[in-house]
Amino acid sequence: MSRPSLVLVRGLWHCPAHFDKLTKILEEHGYKCVPVSLPSTQSSDLPPATLADDTKAVRDTVKGELDTGNNVVVVAHSYGGTPTNNGLQGLDKKTRTEAAAGTAVTEIAFLCAIPLPAGVSFITGLGGSPHSIHDLSKNPDFLEVGDPGPAHRFYHDMSIEDQKRYSALIRPQSWKAYQGETECAAYMAIPSWYLYCTEDRAFPFGAQQGLIGAAIAAGAQIRTETMEASHSPFLSMPAKTAEFIMRAASEQE
Repeated sequence: MSRPSLVLVRGLWHCPAHFDKLTKILEEHGYKCVPVSLPSTQSSDLPPATLADDTKAVRDTVKGELDTGNNVVVVAHSYGGTPTNNGLQGLDKKTRTEAAAGTAVTEIAFLCAIPLPAGVSFITGLGGSPHSIHDLSKNPDFLEVGDPGPAHRFYHDMSIEDQKRYSALIRPQSWKAYQGETECAAYMAIPSWYLYCTEDRAFPFGAQQGLIGAAIAAGAQIRTETMEASHSPFLSMPAKTAEFIMRAASEQE
């Protein structure tokens, strides 16, 4: 069977260009990479998008790729794990086979991501209120990255030049997307992988372990690996991150 397509879902504030290093390596290994542009990472001149908008963007991209005849592995980073886990209901292999569909989402690869259980909002997962990383001081509808800024939060294990380069790509983030509740948890039906990042300053290692430990205890099928990386392993350690994704993808080839 041919290799699955990789649908890439990045996290808050980030754009598909943040995955360029990772995409280049994966494409060199013969994988088709399909980025998702989340509506909630947007211009602050537009009405703020919601979790439902992001969920639809993920689902529409995945279904479009399934319709071309390719199986899909979804790669989700940070907040991207929330609309991913919420948006894949009925796209698992068992359900698709029963519906006589020849393709399915065979795996999910989470990169220090935040896949929530059903019935939970992102803000609830944060304890009900913004954290220091969430700066709403300039606009109550759109988040900026709180001090000491994205270089410290996301890219501290990279060169100063790369810290500046990728910080400059950061975009406004809709606060409304934090408030919508999830409706399903795809990791209950789709085998998943999770990359713990021990040096993460945005979503700390202990919080990652707590979230995924609870999911596994609830019955989710999640294999875990650990990397000594920041919140952006796809930039600071792109080769190792690609190897992790390819291990997940190879499970169903």
